[in-house]
Amino acid sequence: MNTAPPHAAPTALSICNLALAKLGEAPIGAILPNGSPAARLCYTHYHPVRREILCTNRWTFASSQVTLTNDSTTPAPPYTEHRLPNNCLRVLEVSSNDWSLRGRCIYCPERQITLLYIADVEDPTLFDPLFIDAFATRLACKLCIPLTSSTTAREALTQEYHRLALPQAAHLNAVQAHSNDSHPLHKILSNSLTNNQIL
Repeated sequence: MNTAPPHAAPTALSICNLALAKLGEAPIGAILPNGSPAARLCYTHYHPVRREILCTNRWTFASSQVTLTNDSTTPAPPYTEHRLPNNCLRVLEVSSNDWSLRGRCIYCPERQITLLYIADVEDPTLFDPLFIDAFATRLACKLCIPLTSSTTAREALTQEYHRLALPQAAHLNAVQAHSNDSHPLHKILSNSLTNNQIL
């Protein structure tokens, strides 16, 4: 059984146990392909769900930037082939006005480009707290039918994920993605505080 204290750094196991708790299931001690039914399901679904949620938003903790250079003559001009980094899950921005994505390659006229992308982050200690809750909620959706056979519970978890958990995580991420003096919410909050002080 998982005996880690509630304040411990998040792990793949603790996220799985959070998902199981949302289903009213007992925690597991390890994520194993040949363990209990819950352990096997967590082993099957954990990483696919993690990658799915990473692709849903411009998460600050998963955003990465790299410069790609290709000096070869293949393919023929005017296009240059730039292979995506192995850990790239989603392309966010490319420093070119004329580019296209084909398979795992970016084609554009420039020999050197800057790529902003969502990386395949596996370290749970890098996840935001609200991202972890959204992750566990989505994972619980996947585990629900095999473990509980309850379509009602799955529907409730699906609504919680789409209407509450994911939007809250995405909102917090959007706020912290900007410096205090540049985010539009800062001006609204500042005005509100000023008015309260006057009153």
